[in-house]
Amino acid sequence: MWRFPLRLLAFWLLFFALFRIWFILWLRAEWVAESPWPALWNALPLDLSMAAYLMVLPLLAWFACIPLGQGARSACARLITGFNVLVFSISVFGFGANIFIYQEWHTPLNNRALEYFRTPGAMLDSMSFGFKLGSVAAYVFGVWLFWQLYRRLVGTGLFPPALKKWNAAWLPAHTALLFLAIRGGLGVMPVNESAVYYSSHLFYNHAATNTAWHVIHSLIETRSTENHYRFMADDQAQGRVEALLPRGNAHAARHEWLQLPPGQKPNIIFILMESMTAQVMEELGGEAGVTPNLSRLAGEGLLFTRCYSSGFRTDQGLVAVLGGFPAQPDQSVVLLQDKAAKLPSIPKMLKQSGYTNSFFYGGELTFANIGVWLRNQQFEHIISEQDFARAEITQRWGADDGRVFQRVISTLNQTPQPFFSTVLTLSLHTPYDVPFQSQWKGSTEQEQFLNSAAFADHAIGRFFEKARTEPWFNNTLFVLVADHGHINPGRVRMDAPRSRQVPLIVTGPLIHPEWRGKRIETLGNHHDIPATILEELGYTADAFTWSKDLLSSQVRDFAYYTNENGLGWISPQGAGFYQFESKEWQNFGSSPDSTDQRNAFAFLQTLYNDFLGL
Repeated sequence: MWRFPLRLLAFWLLFFALFRIWFILWLRAEWVAESPWPALWNALPLDLSMAAYLMVLPLLAWFACIPLGQGARSACARLITGFNVLVFSISVFGFGANIFIYQEWHTPLNNRALEYFRTPGAMLDSMSFGFKLGSVAAYVFGVWLFWQLYRRLVGTGLFPPALKKWNAAWLPAHTALLFLAIRGGLGVMPVNESAVYYSSHLFYNHAATNTAWHVIHSLIETRSTENHYRFMADDQAQGRVEALLPRGNAHAARHEWLQLPPGQKPNIIFILMESMTAQVMEELGGEAGVTPNLSRLAGEGLLFTRCYSSGFRTDQGLVAVLGGFPAQPDQSVVLLQDKAAKLPSIPKMLKQSGYTNSFFYGGELTFANIGVWLRNQQFEHIISEQDFARAEITQRWGADDGRVFQRVISTLNQTPQPFFSTVLTLSLHTPYDVPFQSQWKGSTEQEQFLNSAAFADHAIGRFFEKARTEPWFNNTLFVLVADHGHINPGRVRMDAPRSRQVPLIVTGPLIHPEWRGKRIETLGNHHDIPATILEELGYTADAFTWSKDLLSSQVRDFAYYTNENGLGWISPQGAGFYQFESKEWQNFGSSPDSTDQRNAFAFLQTLYNDFLGL
């Protein structure tokens, strides 16, 4: 009963493994001191998922033919075998092409590479006769080799005489197992490339990535290459953006808010707070008493009172805060490896300056492909849910913030200085099942949200209480910011500016006494953090072309945000949200004037051109 499904599964796993071995050996120039061979078993999650996809139609046909007579079964066996031969013949071509494309582009086969197959003449013209001949010979040999393996492993007699008609009743069990394999288990998030990314060396992660899975994923995630947010000529839009984000002098001067001996490199800790909206911080007009620890930290440092998240998801927030790249309405750059890899980032810059990079999160990093992006940012040490004991998984999404911060302390105590560490919290996430009870005890979503926000603040307070006793604390700069805003607790619509307003706090013992307790009223975004922080640290932020220094006297006062429905813009003149479908502005208080509206259009148009050009 299980012979055919298990043997077909074994064939596909062997197929993937053999091509992976070829990939690793052929590209041995990419090897580093670390062995590449762990890629073979780290690849299993995506290999199992892809194998299950390829088995769906053959198994359905096989079960459909079980109740039939012997003659019909023989015909079915020929049909199933023919289908499998067709699929692995196409796969031989794709997996083989992946090796040579990677050798040329250092990127796996994807939708962009497939565009070249639409013009085979031009593609063939770029190849030598010897390469063409060798490629044809390799392909023929590959198909022959896998046919031999298929015959010996799977066979062509798929319906043994002992198989009874009632065995078709096993279909639901097989279907369930295929579903689990395709999804990657029963976890919160389905499997993606993050499940196989295990190394700080990108080549090894690419070796572990299933080529077919990656191609299909890139085809699904990549939309049209045409900018459908065009409002004016590109040169006009570019000119407006250059006026909004001037380079040079606006980013050149230090402001002396950081007191640091010459030549000394500070430790830097970013804390990205899940959903920690301005609505729960009293200093930002939020609910009183929810975040006393954030209030205290703001009093010890700088509080940016008019900071907004350009996106509304964690993956967008990560790229904005660490990479200085604003969110797009219908895309998430972190899902597109080839584009995301071209963006600058704070951890990559600091790594080149001798920093040790680490990332902490209590949940699964397969979420939104975040694990892949983090590896590409040169985080050497990544702690996630799999690194916590089962008893420490106290929330549906993973280990609660308190336990994560305990791990941060113990890890940093053993980390060489200077270090750059990023902590992504999760406790303020639905279903708000924190191991904590505050004064907000109600069962409504708003009360549960406030209780979870209070717990997240409590965990941050305990972290700082413990960190102050550690030897690295006095040489550490802390940046706290929410990953995105939220509709709760005030049930604010996501197109309203208030739902995107987030606390941004820069604090720690390195803040100059004259700057402690200051409130910065400049309008800005997540993606302005790189320029604001790096310039003060003595680094150039020119690579972060979408980031502005919020402390510069020459900076333009504006904030941008977006979602699938439209474009938001905030300036001293007013705030508004342009709806893509109705092509109308919805105003919040004073309305943006015509100049602001044109600037908003120019910003999005140029940003999307930049995104498409990555």
